[in-house]
Amino acid sequence: MDQNINHNIIENSYYMINLFSNDKNKEKNISITNLKLQKLMYFVEAYYMVKNPNEEFFFDTSWSAWDYGPVNRDLYNHYKKFGSMEILLTEEEIDIGNNLSKNNKKYIDEIYSLFGGFSAFELVTLTHLENSPWSIIKESKNYDFESLNNSIISKEETMKWFKKRFDFLFTENQKED
Repeated sequence: MDQNINHNIIENSYYMINLFSNDKNKEKNISITNLKLQKLMYFVEAYYMVKNPNEEFFFDTSWSAWDYGPVNRDLYNHYKKFGSMEILLTEEEIDIGNNLSKNNKKYIDEIYSLFGGFSAFELVTLTHLENSPWSIIKESKNYDFESLNNSIISKEETMKWFKKRFDFLFTENQKED
């Protein structure tokens, strides 16, 4: 595994959540819920995989195709106590997030800047686009809740889809890492 990447999704989520705690977002009433966090972290991993196709995956856990798009069970279980409300961090969690490597922060910052202003349901819509890894699993499981809940979205298919669907993020004019 890449020694410069912390692959723990919970620790990475602390940094993403903390990005939403600034005054500008509070003034605009922009916050982060479990649903929104799921989609943003899914995009972080997809973005990382496209930028680093020969490296290990960004996160050490998998994604399932739930009703509202890709869900990481570890994230879901960690934040389910917030329901559909804004996620709030403890001081310790904020410190853990702030102490992530610059490499981790770089990918999270990029997705935050591109998609952080989207609502949770706008992000759900993006993950539900035709031929997305989520939609392919959803169709193949005939909307059976239990099999969807236990499904695994292919990280390789996620990478291919994200690269194709969001190709504008990977143009030659984009600053190299």
